[in-house]
Amino acid sequence: MSKALLNKINKGSGDIVIRTGDLPASNTTAQSKSESKPKATKAAAKAVEKDHHDVHWSYVDGPGGPENWGNLSKDNLACLKGKTQSPININVDRAVKAELTPLEFLYRPSQLAIVDNGHTIQVNYGEGSNLIADGRQYRLVQFHFHKPSEEAINGERTDMVAHLVHQHHDGSLAVVGVLMTTKPPAASKKYWWGSDEVKENGLIQTLWNNVPLIKGKSEAPGVVIDVNQILPADKSYFTYMGSLTTPPCSENVLWFVMKNPIYVSEEQVKNFDRIYPMNARPLQPKGDRLVKETKAN
Repeated sequence: MSKALLNKINKGSGDIVIRTGDLPASNTTAQSKSESKPKATKAAAKAVEKDHHDVHWSYVDGPGGPENWGNLSKDNLACLKGKTQSPININVDRAVKAELTPLEFLYRPSQLAIVDNGHTIQVNYGEGSNLIADGRQYRLVQFHFHKPSEEAINGERTDMVAHLVHQHHDGSLAVVGVLMTTKPPAASKKYWWGSDEVKENGLIQTLWNNVPLIKGKSEAPGVVIDVNQILPADKSYFTYMGSLTTPPCSENVLWFVMKNPIYVSEEQVKNFDRIYPMNARPLQPKGDRLVKETKAN
């Protein structure tokens, strides 16, 4: 991946995508030939390069709202006519239980670089943290947030979601969705500390403490963070082929949605709400797409 592309990705691209279904083979020769990349991979990579806070789209009903994204630019046609758009509702009873390869999260601490890009709060992550998915290694580039969660499970959205965006050296992208909730586990109604009140997540609080005062401005406050703190202990997941959830809505994106949420406090959700009360795209038709989930042991 070129340094120029990495710089553009780190500027704050808004929302992102994960895909592997038709990725190029991990053969070195194949990867070295730009013409071997699927067109969808090129389109998705181009989408990541966009500085989304300069694009006149929004989550508010009206000329720039989700129903009109496809009309704002010819580059956004997939938002209007795409057949495998995201986010979707995941019906657990209809998901195929499969022996899927576990995701390997090889993350390490990074200096905090945080930006309010006009659509979300985004953290640009340092070099050296990787995801291994389907035998392919992707570098963690950035993560950002939506309220409520964009993806739904059995018709229900959680309070928020974190999207962790990764890129393979051939340009293909992988995104992991981590659901965030303020509700205690349904089975116990209480947490191990004997209360039904959710404690704040330490990493989330650090991020909110350091949100820039000016939109579009990146802050590097000299704080070290560890993204492992927003991963659930149980890393089972759902996976399906979808799209970017923001313009240009490029398709052929492979999504991993963690089955188990992480817990955040109500005050932490309220603090994000004060900046972005709603920044989630409406659910899109699933169509005949297959959703798989990791099989219970």
